[in-house]
Amino acid sequence: MNNIRKAVTLVLIALSVAILIACTEAETSSKSTADQVATSESVTVSANSVAKESDSQIESHKKNYIKVDEHPIASSDVEDEEVSNSNNSSVKKSAKNHENQVSVPDSGTSDTDEHPVASSDVEDKEISNSNNSSVKKSAKNHENQVSVPDGGTSDTYVPDIIAAQQQHLINLYDKTVESVVFIFSRTTRGLGSGSGFVWDKSGHIVTNYHVIQNAGTIIVRFFNGREYRAEIIAEDPAADLAVIKLTDPDPSHDLKPISIGSSTQLRPGDTAIALGNPFGQEFTMTTGIVSAISRTINSGFSSYSIPSVIQTDAAINPGNSGGPLLDLNGDVIGVNTQIASETAQSSGVGFAVPVDLVKRVVPSLIENGKYIYPLMGISGNEVELTLRENVGLPSDLVGAYVTRVTPDGPADLAGIQGDTGTQFSDLNFDGDVIISINNVQMESMDDLVGYLALNTSPGENITVGIFRNKSEVTVSMTLGFRPPTN
Repeated sequence: MNNIRKAVTLVLIALSVAILIACTEAETSSKSTADQVATSESVTVSANSVAKESDSQIESHKKNYIKVDEHPIASSDVEDEEVSNSNNSSVKKSAKNHENQVSVPDSGTSDTDEHPVASSDVEDKEISNSNNSSVKKSAKNHENQVSVPDGGTSDTYVPDIIAAQQQHLINLYDKTVESVVFIFSRTTRGLGSGSGFVWDKSGHIVTNYHVIQNAGTIIVRFFNGREYRAEIIAEDPAADLAVIKLTDPDPSHDLKPISIGSSTQLRPGDTAIALGNPFGQEFTMTTGIVSAISRTINSGFSSYSIPSVIQTDAAINPGNSGGPLLDLNGDVIGVNTQIASETAQSSGVGFAVPVDLVKRVVPSLIENGKYIYPLMGISGNEVELTLRENVGLPSDLVGAYVTRVTPDGPADLAGIQGDTGTQFSDLNFDGDVIISINNVQMESMDDLVGYLALNTSPGENITVGIFRNKSEVTVSMTLGFRPPTN
């Protein structure tokens, strides 16, 4: 009996201990779970706080619209971010496909890749350039798709683009060479040769004055081999221009007048193409660029200068004189006339009479046998540092400084004042500075000479802006007539 009681007591004690342990573990587990929950809630709160902060930052960025994306997007989850640049074009950057989409203000949108693309799954990138043409680059086939301004597109390899440019020059040559002529002249000094081009179907040919100067016999040869005699119609030594005319052209010969362009909008860097007969090498094409504009050079046959001359690095040599200088369309932009060289051969510095002057002179030579230039009656110089220092001119003032005024000439009658110094090297710095004509700003003396020759006529009334005694005034002037060149 006692043994039974002891056994029961031990069982009860064991059960009590087990229950106590179980309760303790449950309490502990409950606390641990509560702690974990608390921790989880704390993390959630922190994440929400970060999310709210991030949203706040995004909203802040939205308020301050980014014009230029200076940082790449790393996340592949980002969809499209639109960026407005300084040229008012809209750029969409996609982080998923690493493409950039450019919206051009006037001509729609084009896709452009600003950074090298390594992935082969990138399809087409379209680039819009400054000439309003677009180029699509394909990473898959390494081809370029060119969209030309008239709306057409063509797929071609880069070498084919170069070949197309070459073909354009070939076509240009074929288009214009039949309008260019080889001129032989016989003078008291012997035989000479030069170039020229067909002006009209009546057989008028434009060339340089010095090509046919004092010529007794003139023979003109065309690209097709036909030769004709020609006679001098009229000359303008001041611009080194002359017009001759075929005397016995074959009626079956379809004369092709060359296309006449404009020199007004030329800029350094424009393509320049010379056609002529250098050193007797017939019908030669050379290419280069417009190196400079608005030069003033002396023809060598007049005390007056040729205005607004075009400088080019297209090879011009003896025999090119009188031939056309063309633009990329095959239009005449000038008449090749001189080179600057210590060897009498091309040194990359050639000059052409601007076609806008040719268009004024040649018709008058044909109709009237002469061309009369307007005259202001001044000599001038550039506004240079020495002048600024002595006169106290504003640092941004430009124009033509009047060194001498022709007595009783148009400028003198209008009250324009020249420098009172006795010599050019002994100036008193008290002359007027011409800063505008008809409200067109004059940057230099070359600008003034060019403006008068290309935009005014004898007898025309003009308004001249001058700087005098540290103030600007305007005077009215009636242009005179330049004496003919003998």
